[in-house]
Amino acid sequence: MSTIRIKGLVLWLLTAAFVGGGSLGMVGRVSAAVSDDAPEYRIAITPTQKNLGDLEPGEEYTGEFEIRNTGKQKFDYKVSFAPYSAVGVNYDADFATETQYTDIAKWISVDQESGSLDSDGRVTLKYAVNVPSDAHGGAQAGSIMVTMVSLDENDGNIKTERQLGYLLYGNVNGRITKTGKVLENKVPSFLFNPPIVGTSLVENTGNVYTRATYKLQVFPLFSDEEVYTNEEKPEDNIIFPETKRYNEIKWEGAPQLGIFKVRQTVKIFDEESVTEKLVFLCPIWFLFVIILLIFLIVFWIVSRAIKRKREA
Repeated sequence: MSTIRIKGLVLWLLTAAFVGGGSLGMVGRVSAAVSDDAPEYRIAITPTQKNLGDLEPGEEYTGEFEIRNTGKQKFDYKVSFAPYSAVGVNYDADFATETQYTDIAKWISVDQESGSLDSDGRVTLKYAVNVPSDAHGGAQAGSIMVTMVSLDENDGNIKTERQLGYLLYGNVNGRITKTGKVLENKVPSFLFNPPIVGTSLVENTGNVYTRATYKLQVFPLFSDEEVYTNEEKPEDNIIFPETKRYNEIKWEGAPQLGIFKVRQTVKIFDEESVTEKLVFLCPIWFLFVIILLIFLIVFWIVSRAIKRKREA
């Protein structure tokens, strides 16, 4: 029986993401053909996630995604299933811990559990999610793991080159709770450099996943006409049950110097928090100039007072 050696294990499922647009995973664009500078072994999957929405106990849900060989060499692949959860306020991915919200990993099946792909080859993997009739209500999240394997040329043993995850998540209908809290909603009063940044921390205290939304509005000091807003397309993040998530929202086009009225609105479920602040943007060199100018004025006034006293 050959020895298994793990070489370069990578999980390409990003969480925070989950950055921008509430995305839980991302895969880079892949050219139609394998380029000369491509690595010997490389695998890609697209898309990288699927929101199954509301799931009914006793029902089956199906879908598909594509596996591609974007390297120069042929490889074999195998499929497995793993729980998915988010750890910490920065939402680091955890593919090992099993909770009541990760049972979906046991409900997934695929039409092909292994196969081979030539260079620039591709295959469509079809999956089914069979929700048990006694499944409890609430969020579920799991991952279909696709592992690329190849033979080591030196000793012929199997080595693992890379592992990717295709995320599946949804809410099972049943006894559900939709509650959340905005724990922090902050806008700084003073900044030495742009951008203007609003930070927040939200907590999902319910048992279903939801999206928290974040709006940032910036006004000039003496006007109600917005110089920046994302109201038409607010940022959002997916928040899983019993987790807290940190977020930053930025106005990248802020000038180096100015005074602005800034309003940040954060919402999760029916909980909404609004923070408004006057924000001073002032480069540190400009602050030193102001301090120096104040010092010179004070020095001049004191010097004049001393001179008058001597002349009296």
